[in-house]
Amino acid sequence: MKITCKKIGINGEGIGYIDRKPVFCDGLLPGESAEVEITEQKNTYARAKLNKITWFSKDRVKTVYPYYIEEGCPLMIMKYEKQLEYKKQLLCEAIYKYAGVRSHFVRDIRPSEATIGYRSACKLPVQESHKLVTTGMYVPGTNHYHPIDSSIIHSDELEAVRKQVLVYINNAHLRDYDPKLQKGIRYLVIRAIDGKSQCTFVTGKTKIPERLINDIMSIPGMTGVFQSINTDPKTPEIFGSSLQKLAGDDTMPVTMGGVTISLSPESFFQLNVPQAEKMYETAVSKIDPCGTLVEAYCGVGVMSLMAASKAQHVIGIESVPKAIRNAKANAEANHIDHCEFWCMDAAEGLYKAAAKSSVDTLLVDPPRSGMDAKMIEAILKVKPKKIIYISCSPSTLGKNLNDLKHQYHPVTILPFDLFPHTPHVESITVLERDNYN
Repeated sequence: MKITCKKIGINGEGIGYIDRKPVFCDGLLPGESAEVEITEQKNTYARAKLNKITWFSKDRVKTVYPYYIEEGCPLMIMKYEKQLEYKKQLLCEAIYKYAGVRSHFVRDIRPSEATIGYRSACKLPVQESHKLVTTGMYVPGTNHYHPIDSSIIHSDELEAVRKQVLVYINNAHLRDYDPKLQKGIRYLVIRAIDGKSQCTFVTGKTKIPERLINDIMSIPGMTGVFQSINTDPKTPEIFGSSLQKLAGDDTMPVTMGGVTISLSPESFFQLNVPQAEKMYETAVSKIDPCGTLVEAYCGVGVMSLMAASKAQHVIGIESVPKAIRNAKANAEANHIDHCEFWCMDAAEGLYKAAAKSSVDTLLVDPPRSGMDAKMIEAILKVKPKKIIYISCSPSTLGKNLNDLKHQYHPVTILPFDLFPHTPHVESITVLERDNYN
């Protein structure tokens, strides 16, 4: 069956049409024609497997990297400047569709300096291949596992640590996870930034040999080795309910925007560190000097601390207890004494902050699901003068802008590319309250 790709979908797949029904097919770019095989037929759409491209787009580039789909990089076949155009278009379409916000508010996307080797951390499933423990990825939408010998998306230092850890694991004759016995290694989690690294085993009820722990700690720059037991067969979470330090330090130090941050293995931290630093610095630059600044969904407090000089009082709010403990420690380590961090729901925290003093600026960096109805209601009642909204999802950004538009208007929207070759786009939206004097 033949189709012509008309556009790219939100997941980076090509979209063509057969009898007006959209057909989703990985590996196709707009303007390309191809022979495909229908693999799934629904009432409103179909999915297809690419067999042969019969007409190529001028925007296609050849990639010899075989794992670009498994690693979530479907746009690796497209010229980088075209990727940026696509991501900006994706953002513009979403904010107009959901909130009626026009594209003239959206500035040019800020490209990533590094388009390969930009990921500083990995959380990879473990399986045996040819009697050796390997890390790899699953083909999207399947249970088909591909061992990945070498990743061009990972930074060189992350790859060096990952490969050395695997050597030591195989020397110790550890095995992959057996769900029946609830033993073995399930995931390998590694972070490597600026010459320092951290390694976590996510396992069943398995004891990590002392020799293996010592071998991993001998890797130059290794700051700590950890173990998390996760035997739940249905959970989508990587880590189990508890984390045990096996050796080294509790946290790993990282510097961003002039602030030193201590990261535990479970701490969220952006993968593309240099680009994330630029985005955070830009967000902070949009904050006017003020009395009270509140950051909701603050994580380990990176932006709160970076923005400390902009406000007389900074309050960070986060629902994850361990992140708040890290944030408090980070404030103390950086000798910033006018920042406080509260462990609570974002909406409850905003109400509490407003009860103490007028909230001048609200900085939000919500998860992909965006701000929930309770948080939107809290914002509309508290009425901060200015909102700096960092988004990782154009569609949820659009929906939140629609919820806020009767009291707030966008001043500017600044997109950033933190994940080259993926369909993901981050953005900073600056909002001001209507009729504010």
